[in-house]
Amino acid sequence: MASNLYITRHIEQRDRHGVQSLCLASFPIQYPETWYDDVVSGVLNSMGIFHNDIIIALIVSEYKLVNNCNLEDRGILVDEFSPVVYILSLAVSNEYRRQGLATRLVRYIIQTYSIENGFRHNQLPKAVFLHVLSTNHSAISFYKRHGFEQFETLLNYYRLKDGYGDGLTFVLYINGGRRLYSMGDVCRLCVSFIWSPFSKLLKSDNHSHSLRD
Repeated sequence: MASNLYITRHIEQRDRHGVQSLCLASFPIQYPETWYDDVVSGVLNSMGIFHNDIIIALIVSEYKLVNNCNLEDRGILVDEFSPVVYILSLAVSNEYRRQGLATRLVRYIIQTYSIENGFRHNQLPKAVFLHVLSTNHSAISFYKRHGFEQFETLLNYYRLKDGYGDGLTFVLYINGGRRLYSMGDVCRLCVSFIWSPFSKLLKSDNHSHSLRD
């Protein structure tokens, strides 16, 4: 199908049923009705790709400061007063996948918050981040291909129909944004710091053996 048959526009009230159908088919979680209210009313930045006036892909995002994020996400940037973009949802209908639609929507998000669109330097987001179910391997592969890096693992983050699932936080740093260390990084640094003197001793010991040999 030629890409010129696709129309990209903001999601509106009249798209509510299509948005709900796409989300129900794409995700193992159920969004509350209030979430759909925010998607179609303009509270959230909601963009869709349509074919024959049927929504086939969507991305929903939110622009905010790090210190207004959930507690588990505030470590993604050094400066807690820096703006970020949080992708709440990204979905493509099954029959339209592998046509670059998700890539188009992610690029749209990055381009939206730019100087070209009227944002000042201090308003530019320093990171784009999201959460993804740890078993959603195709989505994880997609985000990694587009430069996102895993920041944290969130145990039992998602409430599913049949229990709970772990979430992964992925971050794309832009406009000079820098990350804080995650708990995993801190643990690895501590182990490295503790192990370093012993490692040097072992290397020295091995070197002395080689001299004697």
